[in-house]
Amino acid sequence: MMWNIKSLWGLACKLFFFAVLGLFFLPSCTEEEDERWATLSDLSFSHDTVRFDSVFSAEVSPTKLLRIYNRSSLPVRLSRLSLVGGSASSFALLIDGAAATEKEELRIGARDSLTLVIRLRPNAEGKESRLVADEVEITTYNAATRRLRLEAWGLPHTDIAGGEITKDTDWTGNPALIISKPLVVAKGVTLRITPGAALYFRPNASLTVYGRLVVEGSVDRRVLFAGTRLDTAYKYTPGQWQGLLLMPGSGPHKIRNATFRSAVTAIRTDSILESCELENVIITSCSRDAIALRKSTLRIVGSILAQNSGAALSLRGARVTMDFCTLSGDTRFGQPRRSSLILLDTPPAGSENSLHISNSIVWGGYSNEIRAIGEAKTDVLFASHSIFKWTNQRPFNASEWQAVLYSDPLLEEPAKLNLELKEASPARSSGLIQNQDGVIFYDLKGRKRLHPDGTVDRGALVYEKKPQTQSR
Repeated sequence: MMWNIKSLWGLACKLFFFAVLGLFFLPSCTEEEDERWATLSDLSFSHDTVRFDSVFSAEVSPTKLLRIYNRSSLPVRLSRLSLVGGSASSFALLIDGAAATEKEELRIGARDSLTLVIRLRPNAEGKESRLVADEVEITTYNAATRRLRLEAWGLPHTDIAGGEITKDTDWTGNPALIISKPLVVAKGVTLRITPGAALYFRPNASLTVYGRLVVEGSVDRRVLFAGTRLDTAYKYTPGQWQGLLLMPGSGPHKIRNATFRSAVTAIRTDSILESCELENVIITSCSRDAIALRKSTLRIVGSILAQNSGAALSLRGARVTMDFCTLSGDTRFGQPRRSSLILLDTPPAGSENSLHISNSIVWGGYSNEIRAIGEAKTDVLFASHSIFKWTNQRPFNASEWQAVLYSDPLLEEPAKLNLELKEASPARSSGLIQNQDGVIFYDLKGRKRLHPDGTVDRGALVYEKKPQTQSR
């Protein structure tokens, strides 16, 4: 029988079609046939231990991811994956997109991974923070197991809804306090906060004082004022709470060894006639000013004001004395700046600005980190033994200033809030203790300011020689 050309061409096309069609189905059949149970040697893990930042008791944490990788060229199945603590665990899992404490016969594609989403809701009891831990167990076909640890610190806390404090009150150490709404200290009332206390504020919360505030932290147990976000990615996000307000006629106030973090404006004062003193205070990550003073008197010593979007010090009819302080204009995470570090604004009627700076560092990225606006003037500033970022447009009385430098103070890593002095810093051994009354003899870390040769360093932190690493 003879085949014509048309018949042969038609047959060839049919054979080609079925051959191509077979190519589409063959891999899936082969993949299904070649799929096998996993062994531990097939697997690798993104973490051996998943650690969470500290989390308040009964509050849900941010999520963490744990990935299980299939290193094999074939798909594999896990016999079982489970949370060892089961339903009683403080941790919760999303396994393959579904909430569960365990799941069987989980498939991982060739050279692919399985992602577990983990959250934490700790139930910490008592006053002290407590380690919360559990494990994820992976079981393979031959009953071999691998456990991955989960851990975090659960923080017990007391909730304060806001309102008014109407009698003398002491807040001491643990547990932490979470303040959810504006809280007011009434006139004639003293609020005393002792070492180790931690105050966390929700977004609309603030502390307003018509009476007296005494904060008595120590070098190793500082008092903390902060927003409620504890996770590393958001801990220093500016503007998380409204700040501390010291109202007209209040005081005298004393804040010692305290840290203010992530407020709108950390400290605002209005018509403070009594004394207000800040000693060894750190203020960072404010979305506006660190300290805003109106018709008030402030003495600030041994303190760091850094990484704030607005001014470190904003004066409107304020009288400020600053000694052994470091004001830094570097910010983190691309946080924008809107002001020089020291801003002198128009004084209200019947008041005036006055600023005395000694043994301090005022340095940042602006050409002028001390600026006057409105009707304010810079000639109200008197300085000695300090370092300023300032151009030649200085006030006429600058020639009377003593030992003021305009060169880089050489701080270690200002963008990471490391304001230690480098070995070559001009701030080393160039300060001056003018009198013994009220001098801070120790820096923020408890190191002696006075060197054996009788000199002192400028700024909030004294230079400390780093130990030399031995090379092999």
